[in-house]
Amino acid sequence: MARSHILKGYSDLESVLWIHKYHPGPASAREMARLAQENGYTVTDTARYEAAQLLDEWGLADKKERTLTPEGEALYSLWETKRSTAIDLLHGRQYSLWTSDQPSQNLASWAYKMVCDYLWERQTLPEKGDLLSYIADLRVMNEDRISLDIGVAFSTKSINAGSDWLLPLDPPVLEGVEIGVRSNSYQNATFRRRAFCSTALFVMALGYIVRESASAFGELIKIDDERRQAVCRFCLINETGFDLMLDDALRKVPYISVQKELEIYIAIDREPQIADFLD
Repeated sequence: MARSHILKGYSDLESVLWIHKYHPGPASAREMARLAQENGYTVTDTARYEAAQLLDEWGLADKKERTLTPEGEALYSLWETKRSTAIDLLHGRQYSLWTSDQPSQNLASWAYKMVCDYLWERQTLPEKGDLLSYIADLRVMNEDRISLDIGVAFSTKSINAGSDWLLPLDPPVLEGVEIGVRSNSYQNATFRRRAFCSTALFVMALGYIVRESASAFGELIKIDDERRQAVCRFCLINETGFDLMLDDALRKVPYISVQKELEIYIAIDREPQIADFLD
């Protein structure tokens, strides 16, 4: 996927999950949107129904058969029973699809990650144009690895779409957003790091650190300041929340262990799965 534009799809996500769960089979975006409306769902994107595209890109649905993958089934169960955890994991999935060893793939994930990192590092919403300049500068710095047509593919519209995925996070990171029927206004909004997140997202972040450090699951990974900050950026939490979240993960997740000497070393026996957090 070469697209760097972040798609806005959260508002239609519930209906598209329902369609893939209970009405599988090939259909166009317009047909799916019409089916959702006929069954009482409000659809904001009747033409493109981009939430369906996102499920496919994120590995949660099979586009050809229009069915949920095993991970999609697990997410749907979480969506029905632990909504805030499901939303956290959607943020984590969108943040982590881009990988440093395949830098030309999943560029929309790269753009979303850059938006989140910008907000976490500066702890404020950008002035008009600041974030666009920031992304453009990063593109120039990484032009040997990343090919992005920022002028066309990444715009204020894309930033707002990314913000719409951040808005439902609980605990929140965005406050003061003016909620509209078709779009939201972030003109008077504020950003702040969270004190904590779901255990599922924190464990996903630890798995991300293992992957991006080119380590193997089961190996001890040193959690230095850089990796601690990377986990906190991933989860959009304060650095002071790291130890609290780690203690919580150690209590709840049996395949994580820790060694504390002068530094903290963490081992994760296997890659975290969405289904791990259904109970």
